[in-house]
Amino acid sequence: MQYKISKVQRYNYIQIYLTEEELEKQETKELIEKYKKQKYKVGIFVTGKENYPEVLNKIVTKQVEISDNVC
Repeated sequence: MQYKISKVQRYNYIQIYLTEEELEKQETKELIEKYKKQKYKVGIFVTGKENYPEVLNKIVTKQVEISDNVC
């Protein structure tokens, strides 16, 4: 599981990248609830085990491209 925390203007966001198996774990559910109670906007991205690193790499690459294009 990987996660990224961001703050945009007055909103707090957390993006969580994980597999279906990780999503079912109690510690993951507790993490999600913790951030929901703190009024974070929560985004959960689920992928299969076999292509998890590839999907995560594409997401991170896209975020870097977007941040490079922001004035």
